[in-house]
Amino acid sequence: MTSETPPTALALGRAIAAGTQDPRDLVEDYAGRIADADPDARIFYRRTFDRARSEATASHERAKAGLCRSPVDGVPLSWKDLFDSGGDETTAGSKMLAGRTPRHDATALARLTAAGTICLGKTAMTELAFSGLGINPVMGTPANAHDSNVERVPGGSSSGAGVSLARDLCVASIGTDTGGSVRIPAAWNGVVGFKPSHGIIPSDGVVPLCPTLDTIGPLTRDVSDAACLFSLLSGTSPLSLDDETLNGRTLLMPRDVVFDDADPGVAQCIESAVDVLAKAGATIRHEAVEPLTQMNALTWDRGISLAAVEAWAVWGDTIRAHGDLMYAPVRTRFEGGAKPLAADVWKLARERAALRAKLSDQLAGMDAIVMPTIPIDPPPITELEDGGPAYDRANRLALRNTTLGNQLDICAITLPAGTSAAGLPVGLMLMAPKGRDARLLRLARAVEKALS
Repeated sequence: MTSETPPTALALGRAIAAGTQDPRDLVEDYAGRIADADPDARIFYRRTFDRARSEATASHERAKAGLCRSPVDGVPLSWKDLFDSGGDETTAGSKMLAGRTPRHDATALARLTAAGTICLGKTAMTELAFSGLGINPVMGTPANAHDSNVERVPGGSSSGAGVSLARDLCVASIGTDTGGSVRIPAAWNGVVGFKPSHGIIPSDGVVPLCPTLDTIGPLTRDVSDAACLFSLLSGTSPLSLDDETLNGRTLLMPRDVVFDDADPGVAQCIESAVDVLAKAGATIRHEAVEPLTQMNALTWDRGISLAAVEAWAVWGDTIRAHGDLMYAPVRTRFEGGAKPLAADVWKLARERAALRAKLSDQLAGMDAIVMPTIPIDPPPITELEDGGPAYDRANRLALRNTTLGNQLDICAITLPAGTSAAGLPVGLMLMAPKGRDARLLRLARAVEKALS
């Protein structure tokens, strides 16, 4: 690769199909990049270069015969370390799962392998995927890709997914999103991150956190790549995004909790981006969105986290037995799920269902909600690593806006919107009702063109 601008997955796929790029050379190039950029394995916990070389050889032979399996045949990807890959240790970023070596690939990995993509390795993540900051002192924390002077949090839980893509150590990456874990590292590392509707991509072979919320999604360099990978992962029809515009589109911009405690430079970047969208033809409606404010209170201010309750149900026995192997702030968050009474959980679940219906009503006639993905810049790792109030505040602000999409059961995407006053990437998030994935991706492409 000689281009100064890293190629998109679709552009690289076209070059491979045309015979101007050899996937075998790509694998060797990326293997060298990873070795140079990640000597202490903080970005890639495991490297699957033997597998990658075999897959690249097969892709090369298909391309020579004119038999490419998909538009991204031969494209190297990274995978979060909670997707099973047959014969490779998969530990979800946790020492508690050391030695766990599945026999088969996760369905998502199998689908993209069948489409011809190449697996470079398994990327860093928060232990068991339960934090929005991406700090993991137990296995290694990758630094944010956009500050060469200060090691800042990468965003989590798919920390290595965001950093590996932003540092050009892969062409796209696959993560999971339970409360923002695709969108947060995407936003803080300046790339696209798509959280599809829950359940549309099979989660077989994915280490769970909260099965009712866990969602598989791609991190990519542009929306077209995200749409392509989404179609292959979900088995849905390919999308054509070329002719999308903002004319006639209506976007709802909340004027309540999603901007609370925002860094001024982040807020200004979002305001400027939305102004651009209005000039490009979108109608922007500024109004309060009560279901967002109420869902935020339900998530953070009631002393009960439905996500923590479910996560503890999944992992409580393991943590009781081996919790001394965990990073304390993450363990504490899990333990919060052990306390609520069943009656309180039932009541909150009913309230959440009512808020989902209420939001659906408010979004009638709207194309999407538009808002900051994260209201703050990524803090330095050293300020948070010891835990305590600073960690808790930053984790809450990192997750606050994104987790609304999971709790309210809608699809969402983050796009690069520019940079903050600190020169760090800012993400603009679009959210739409469940099942409108294709429509959201088309809208996101129009937004991307307007902001470019």
